[in-house]
Amino acid sequence: MSSQIPRDKLLLIAILALGAGLRFFRLAELPPGFQFDQAFYSLDLAHLLDGEFHIFFTAPGGSEPLFVYLALPFAALFGVDSPLAIKLTASIIGVLTLIAIYGFANALFDTRVALLSALFTAISFWHIFYNRYGERIPLTVLMATLTFWMFWRALNQRRTRDFILTGVFTGIALYTYPSARIIPIAIVALIAFYILVDRASARAYLVGLFAIGVTALIVFAPLGAHYLAHPDDFFSHTAEVSIFIPHGDVNPNILIALTENAIRVLKMFFITGDSGVLRNLPYRPIFDPFAGALFALGVIVWAFALDRRRAIWLAIWLGGALALSLISDDAPNNGRVMVGSPVVMLLPALGAVALWDRVQQKKIATTALGIFIALSATITARDYFDVFANSPDTYFAFDADKVETAQWLNQTAPRATIFLAPLWHQNGTISLLTRDTPLKSFESRDTIVLPGRADKDALYAFPIEQARKLETLATRLGSLGARAQATNANGAPLLLLYRVPAQNLPDENEPLTALAHGGDFLQPQARAHTHWGNLIELIGYTLAPEGAGGRNLTTTLFLRALNPIPDEYTFSIKARDEKNRVGGQDDKWAGNSSYATTQWQIGDIIIEKFYPGLNACAPAGNYRVTVEAYNPKTMQTLGEPIALGDFRAEASPGNLLEHLEPAQPLDVVIAPNTRLIGFTLAPSELRAGEEFSLALFWRGAGQHTVRVRVNDAILVEQTIQLPTQDRGLCTLFDLRAPSAGALFVNDLKIK
Repeated sequence: MSSQIPRDKLLLIAILALGAGLRFFRLAELPPGFQFDQAFYSLDLAHLLDGEFHIFFTAPGGSEPLFVYLALPFAALFGVDSPLAIKLTASIIGVLTLIAIYGFANALFDTRVALLSALFTAISFWHIFYNRYGERIPLTVLMATLTFWMFWRALNQRRTRDFILTGVFTGIALYTYPSARIIPIAIVALIAFYILVDRASARAYLVGLFAIGVTALIVFAPLGAHYLAHPDDFFSHTAEVSIFIPHGDVNPNILIALTENAIRVLKMFFITGDSGVLRNLPYRPIFDPFAGALFALGVIVWAFALDRRRAIWLAIWLGGALALSLISDDAPNNGRVMVGSPVVMLLPALGAVALWDRVQQKKIATTALGIFIALSATITARDYFDVFANSPDTYFAFDADKVETAQWLNQTAPRATIFLAPLWHQNGTISLLTRDTPLKSFESRDTIVLPGRADKDALYAFPIEQARKLETLATRLGSLGARAQATNANGAPLLLLYRVPAQNLPDENEPLTALAHGGDFLQPQARAHTHWGNLIELIGYTLAPEGAGGRNLTTTLFLRALNPIPDEYTFSIKARDEKNRVGGQDDKWAGNSSYATTQWQIGDIIIEKFYPGLNACAPAGNYRVTVEAYNPKTMQTLGEPIALGDFRAEASPGNLLEHLEPAQPLDVVIAPNTRLIGFTLAPSELRAGEEFSLALFWRGAGQHTVRVRVNDAILVEQTIQLPTQDRGLCTLFDLRAPSAGALFVNDLKIK
């Protein structure tokens, strides 16, 4: 009895070895870095290792769970501080996909087509890129291949077991990536086609479809229940990229957008490919010229030589995949189309077999095909391991700079209190790799945070692209510290820094003294010593009426944390007129709502600028400014409001139309070049002898006389000056109703 392995199996083993080599060679270092999608997968894995299990992962944009669970054993083995666990998982899935593609192609055609399909997949830059990247998309490809393999068997052999397996794989596929949703659609379309060409077997096909549907629903039920409870998780990503929903640079003419996308999708195979550096070597087509020639020949075979069932089968699968990119906003997109990649790789195999069959000199045909395939594999290896690997775009796109930055932050944190700009503090890679490092962060546009004096310097860190933010902060801090840079081992800049030495930080007893060395932003107009409980102290403030008529009030608070603060408090600045009406208000956390009070440390000095400018209807007069702190969850205030001072404002000369917000919009011509565009009445009903306020909103130009009357009693007659056409005006009248009745503006009854 011979134990010799069949030749086709030996060839398959060789193909698997080649595919594995291209997927595992230098996997730990290529692609470089720790791209943020990889980091979010790793954060999900960290939660799983801590016992937090989920049926759907919500960060950053939502993720189906199966890939993360499959990566869990490798995360337990290698940890989550590198992308190796997810890269290994995706690469192993890629090798298994070679076996599945071989099985599918062998079922549809023969061993030759099957081996070549697996081979073209093994050396495909497209597949290698995504397998090594560590994305969940390759898992969709594997599940789609298994699904359609079982479905082909089910339709041709009509065994219940195969229909059930088709349903199992369909249900599992829906746990992988949104593009898997084309699989059940394709199954229904194929069943419909089979019924059309074989009506006598329609009942059997429908019974099979029922078996697939029931099985798939059972498998999909847990995730489906989540989607029913959280429909945004199902629709949000699709809506974000669809050309049917206006956004970004999407052409509003759908027909033109579809035509442009169709051209781009067709060109992606061997002319101009995906431009995204996270999805491709930018603009590299799917096929090099050698494999592309065989692909083109395979398309001809598909169109003219295949029997109708096989041709339609491939068309429905690939057509559904291409449609995903056709209707998206960044066609061509290698990731969305990849669910149809088994068909794409099968086509050059068909072309190669057709060429081999046509050439009588088989040795010549074999040699020529071997050279074509060897050249294609060589081009793939060069493009990935040389061109892609050494591209500066790759270094930055895959966040290698973020990895080096995280290492620098971890090493520096023991010696300094680090405030990292939100742009990088919220980056998935940096968040993951510095999760055990005590970093702080705040949006610095209107904010400075100075830690209480300790034995550490304060270090403010910004990414290179935020040089202007650093300049603004440095100007505000003045001579308290100095600029610096963080660099990597090669001397390349990683971060822009401003360092305040520990001895220059605020003293516990005289916190404002240190600020005298800072810029104007750090100089309070007035000092204060007012406490909100024993948690927060107001140590100073600045009131600055600015702009036309002094209406654009800015207020800067100097706050100090006295103790740990258990709740998140919002600070509210209000400017009240002589009738105690709020004419201007600004409510926010520190750091433009980025530095919650729960993050404050004892001794922290928080300097925050507010913008409680007067609204369009606030009248001329004196205003009193107060500040209070309240819990937005309970609306309970922390202590009493604190009076900051008074200022006087003149009447508004006019406002942008979008800043006019009448309670009752109108659009009525009152006089030439004068339109009443709305009003606000408080209270909403007139009562005899009672006061009321009427705000009238205007647009137009020139002077106009306004008369307000109740019935025939004129309450006010006043000339107003309207601004230019692109602006509007609000006039506020405080009146008393002589009687109940109709309210008129000139001759227009408004109430």
